[in-house]
Amino acid sequence: MIGRRVKTIKQIKKPGDYCGPITGFTGDKPACFFLKPNARDADASTCAKSIQHVTFPPHTFRECPDGSLEIRASIGDTRQGGTESDGWHGFLDEGHIWRKV
Repeated sequence: MIGRRVKTIKQIKKPGDYCGPITGFTGDKPACFFLKPNARDADASTCAKSIQHVTFPPHTFRECPDGSLEIRASIGDTRQGGTESDGWHGFLDEGHIWRKV
């Protein structure tokens, strides 16, 4: 899926939309907020339908020349400490590309 980077969390509307890094929401750690590619699938879990985020660290990010954001390590399919999968595990790659693993 090709996503899009938006400027604010309020602009995150469609699966694949993301913004960040933003500070102030997760203490002193910058974070990226997003709707995963499966967020509007008919069988998506409640968690998958919600805006989620990762923090830096433990994740790392790279600002790409095209304005996209690359996130490493993988974006997991469970909330921290949880065991229920939200159905999508993968990476955000250069070019706004969401890649499932």
